Amino acid sequence: MGEIERQVPAGLIEQWAVHLRRQRSRAADTIWLIDNGFSIHDGRNGVPTEDASARVRAEQEAVVAEVSALLDQYDAINLRGSLYQAD
Repeated sequence: MGEIERQVPAGLIEQWAVHLRRQRSRAADTIWLIDNGFSIHDGRNGVPTEDASARVRAEQEAVVAEVSALLDQYDAINLRGSLYQAD
């Protein structure tokens, strides 16, 4: 199946990038909290049943890595575009 080229407004792309940066920041904050003694528990009816800190920390590390890769691609495209405009 071939790729479909679509026009996406630059403002929308910027909003996505801002959202991704916020998501990465929240994930990094969660990692910091867990590393500094906070814990997250699964539970039922307000009663903790199991420490979920390790699972949540691993999930947040994945978020940071995936979002960083996306933002690296975004920055590379924008940098390349600005290099072409400078000529």
